[in-house]
Amino acid sequence: QEIDTRDQVESYRAITSFESDLLRDFSYCILEKNNIFECDAEIPEKPDVKPLATFRAKPLTYESASEILIGHLDEPGGLDCVNPKRDVSWKVACGANVAYDQFSDQNQLFYPGKGKTTDLWYDPVFKVKTLDGRSVWAKRHYKVRRGDVPGRYLFSVLDNGVTSNERWNIVAAAEDLSWVVFHYAGAAAAVGQQYLGGLLCTPDGKIPPAAELDGPIKAAFASVDIAMWELFVCSNSDIPGGDVGDGSGAPPLDFFRRKSNRN
Repeated sequence: QEIDTRDQVESYRAITSFESDLLRDFSYCILEKNNIFECDAEIPEKPDVKPLATFRAKPLTYESASEILIGHLDEPGGLDCVNPKRDVSWKVACGANVAYDQFSDQNQLFYPGKGKTTDLWYDPVFKVKTLDGRSVWAKRHYKVRRGDVPGRYLFSVLDNGVTSNERWNIVAAAEDLSWVVFHYAGAAAAVGQQYLGGLLCTPDGKIPPAAELDGPIKAAFASVDIAMWELFVCSNSDIPGGDVGDGSGAPPLDFFRRKSNRN
């Protein structure tokens, strides 16, 4: 089956279809260690995104920003007022990246790290349909470090042998944490790729009411040069655990979290 390498969705489906330690090690060797294609890319600097300045009428701090990220997850370090606690921090309701937002059931887990190199861990767990028609869960494990101001973070991940570095900003958040807007800009230098995107996340992946969409959420996206018509709605199953009888089973939400020593 031929794949147009310009099509990021199909390319990622292909990678997931043949995901293995051998593929990871081979890609790391030729791309990261030896850079055989002599590629380079840096995180885009535009648009100039400013993170949320205040939250609940107080200046945003590194601590309160982390509480927003941890969100609804049943994990120390989150906001005590969040009730009920859930098995995820957030679910993606919609986003503004034609590749990333084509995948369904996007679960986000943020939880504290320990040590000098990791302030938080970020584990996205999402569903991918392979080239042979199987529905499988993909999972990634990002290191998250504080940025230069509260609400800005630096993410890094090794994905099938290729390192991606990203700058995330918390753009806006509801005081009751019923929704949050993120902006991210990233680069995979070894393959010469840059990318931008924005996410609207909610506790259950459902779209917020129209009054919120047309008010603070629209304004938040406008502040990072994203129009509402650019957003792709993410498909989320209503069945707890995300198993919709497609053979994928329940999402491996705790795969990294339970194994991590958080350092």
